[in-house]
Amino acid sequence: MKKVIIIGGGIAGLAAAYRIQEEIRNNAPVSCILLEGSDRFGGKIHTLRRDGFIIERGPDSFISQKPWAVELCQKLGLGDHLLGTQTDHPQTFVYLNNQMVTIPDGLSLMVPTKFMPFITTRLFSWPGKIRMGMDLFLPRRRGNSDESMASFVRRRLGTEALERMAQPLMSGIYASDPETMSLGATFPMFQQVEKKYRSLLLGMLAQKRKRATAPPTRKGDKPFSFFLTMKNGLSEIVDTLIAQSLDIQFRNNAPVESFRKQGNGWQVCLKSGEELEADAVILSTPANLAARLLEGWAPSIAARLDQIPYVSTAAVVLGFDRNRFAHPLRGFGFVVPHVENRKITACTWVSSKFPGRAPDDRILLRAFVGGAVNEALAEQDADTIKQQVRQELREIMGVTEEPLFCEVYPYIKGNVQYQVHHPRLVSEIEKDLVDFKGLYLAGSAYKGIGIPDCVKNGTENAAAALDFLGLKAELSQSGAA
Repeated sequence: MKKVIIIGGGIAGLAAAYRIQEEIRNNAPVSCILLEGSDRFGGKIHTLRRDGFIIERGPDSFISQKPWAVELCQKLGLGDHLLGTQTDHPQTFVYLNNQMVTIPDGLSLMVPTKFMPFITTRLFSWPGKIRMGMDLFLPRRRGNSDESMASFVRRRLGTEALERMAQPLMSGIYASDPETMSLGATFPMFQQVEKKYRSLLLGMLAQKRKRATAPPTRKGDKPFSFFLTMKNGLSEIVDTLIAQSLDIQFRNNAPVESFRKQGNGWQVCLKSGEELEADAVILSTPANLAARLLEGWAPSIAARLDQIPYVSTAAVVLGFDRNRFAHPLRGFGFVVPHVENRKITACTWVSSKFPGRAPDDRILLRAFVGGAVNEALAEQDADTIKQQVRQELREIMGVTEEPLFCEVYPYIKGNVQYQVHHPRLVSEIEKDLVDFKGLYLAGSAYKGIGIPDCVKNGTENAAAALDFLGLKAELSQSGAA
């Protein structure tokens, strides 16, 4: 019987455990223990349910264009629990010059793909629009080296596109500073579009036409909205993964003190003093924690892991009585460019974005502070953050109503940053891992931050561990695969 230990119970570790569970169902001779240091599983995915509210402390959704989370939900029997955004008022705003400006229809991230909405938008000045249009005539960049998101946007679309669109979006998605953010690690499709089509505008239009003419994947399928969540909150995925992995031993409150190579396998030592043995280890913790576990016997890998930085953010969740709330909340929320010099980076109108997030007579908002461009704001005490956020919402949205509740959920040094040359750093880590057979690194620190990427990464690492242990070959010979 082969043994696999997974260290870290976030979504990547849970996806890895479920992949091993699938092989156990096919009579694979393998056992698996997942060790989580805290008292709960799911990592950043953490849903709270109270008084009819569904509150997400961490992410509130995932994107449907990356299929791996959707496929996992369907495999778990949760397909009918996938919940798209509401269609009544789908617009999102940019807070610019003390006004809410609608992000124009057809703007794909920061690239316009519809002529009239782009021409008539107040989001960009006429000089800014003309500069963005110059992308049609600019040459493609030579070479394949990585560059920052800021460098790319300035080069192709100009400073206004960076400051008013790219920066607030990147802050919202990655909590990152575009000046240091790796284009190759976060949006490699932009590199590919420029290389193939020369012009970013022409390339995105060509891809839009291609998607429009593509046949449906299955007859009668309804397209998903760009953002998806779960009917009962994202923790529904976590709970179902655990419930359906009956042969996996899930252990919380089991922090790992150290682990090391022992003969042809591994020895994992818990802080409780317990020692466990394994034939393969999947390490799915944040990179900085992985570095601490590796520094004693794999200093080169640990040093590279320490080069992956993390920044602090905080989400502030507020509930209100709808009958006393003046703002109409016709939209999903707004982002705030850094040049506006505000203390919040964005605010999601949660009860308008997704159905069922609050009782019919209530409203739910989530505001965000911190991130790479101003993380000190997220590291203040909770009362200060509450006061600042309520003042910001008062000045930006005119929210003077007293909230039913106001809670701060900080993530101190909890948001990984993909800085320029991150893909090269990950490649170097993978080369170093070749000397440590049976050890795998999974999670958001390497090849994708979002839930779909973590599901894919955890699943692939589990498959690699099974392959290393020869279990796929044994299954094939037994006819069970």
